[in-house]
Amino acid sequence: MKVCIKPKLLVLLATLLAPAAQADEAAWNKYTMEGARAYESGNFGVAQKNFEQSLAEAKKFGPNDMRLATSLTNLGVLYSFRNQNAKAGPLFEQAVRIKQKALGPDNYETIAAVAKLCQFNLKNSPAKAEPICNRVVGYVDQRLKEKREVALSFETLNKFYKRHKELEEAEIFVKQAENQTGKATTSSYLELAVLVDGLASSCKDVKKFQPAEQLYKRALALRHGVLPKDHMAIASSLENLGKLYCDEGRYHMAEPLYRRAMEISKTTLGAQKPETFAKIDGLGQCLLNLSKLSEAKSLYQEALSSFESAYGKGSKYVMDCDIQLGHICIKQGNSSQAAQYYGDAVKISEKINGPRHASLSALLDCYGGALAKANRQGEAKRMFSRAREIRG
Repeated sequence: MKVCIKPKLLVLLATLLAPAAQADEAAWNKYTMEGARAYESGNFGVAQKNFEQSLAEAKKFGPNDMRLATSLTNLGVLYSFRNQNAKAGPLFEQAVRIKQKALGPDNYETIAAVAKLCQFNLKNSPAKAEPICNRVVGYVDQRLKEKREVALSFETLNKFYKRHKELEEAEIFVKQAENQTGKATTSSYLELAVLVDGLASSCKDVKKFQPAEQLYKRALALRHGVLPKDHMAIASSLENLGKLYCDEGRYHMAEPLYRRAMEISKTTLGAQKPETFAKIDGLGQCLLNLSKLSEAKSLYQEALSSFESAYGKGSKYVMDCDIQLGHICIKQGNSSQAAQYYGDAVKISEKINGPRHASLSALLDCYGGALAKANRQGEAKRMFSRAREIRG
C-alpha cells in the first residue's frame, strides 16, 4: 500500500501562501516527506511520529484545507497497516469530507479518498463498504458516459465543418480542442483505471466477487476507451477479470478473456516472454478445469517448444511447462509420458534450486506417483523417499 502524497499539489499551494504561512508549509512538507520515506523503508514508528506531526501542522491551515486531507489519509494508511483500525477509520472519513467540500463530490481526488475509505471498510466494516463501492462504480459510469457524449459532439462538429468549408479557421480550433481533450482524457482514464483495479482487488481479497467484477469491468472499459486494442494494459485488465472468474469457478467465462489476453501478449511482446507465459498458463488452467485436456496439452507443448528455443532446456519456464504437461498426462491416463515430463522437471529444479530445496518435495511426489502408475515401483519408492527426507 502506498502512502498518498501529491508533490505537485504541495508545490502549487506553497506558491500561494504568505511568508508566515510558507514557514508552516515548510514544516508540514518536511514532516510529510520524512514520514513517507520512513514508511517506504519499513520504519513505521518513525513514520507515525512524523505523520502525526504533519497532521498537527496541517490543522493550522484550517479545517477544510487539502493538506489536512493528505495528512489524514497518510496517517490513516499507517494506522490501518499497523492494525490500529479504531484510529484509522475516522481519519479516512474526515479526509473524504474535506475533499468533498473543497473539490465537489464528482472530483477525481474526492473519489480517490472514497476508494481508500472503501478499502478500509472492506476489511473492517464490510456493511459500510457496499454503498461506497457503488459510488465509485457510478463515478466511472458517469465518466464513460461523458466521454461518449464528448466524442459525439466532436463528430457532429466535424461533419458540420465538412459541409461549410468557409469556416475552415474555426475548424482548426475545433481540431486542436479535440486533440487536447483526447490527451487529457487518456491520462485521466488510465489513472482512474489503476484506482479502480486496486479497489477491485481489495473486493476480491475479501471474497466480494460481485463488486469486484463490476469494478474490473469498468477498469477494462476505461482502458478500451483510450488505448489501442493490442495494448498490454488491456491484456492485464482481461487477465484480472479472468482470474476473478477462475476464483469463482466460472471457467467458461474466464477462458475467452485469457485467450484474448494471451493473443495480445503474443502480438505485443512475443510468445517467449514471461508475461506471455502467465497468460498461457491462465488459459491452460481454464482449459484443464473445463476438461479440454487435448487443447491444454497442445497449448503447453507449444509454450515448451517456444521457451526451450528462447531460454534453453534448463529454464524455469520449461520446468513449469513440463509440470503442467505431466498433470495433463496423468488426467489422460498416460502415466509413462507423465513420468517423462515430471522427470525432466525434477532435473531442472535440481539444477536451479539444488537437490534438497523445499519446493522439490511436491514435484518428487508427482514424479513418484506417475512412476508407480507406470509400474516402475522401485523408482517410485526412491522418489517418495527423497520427498520425505526433504520435508523432514
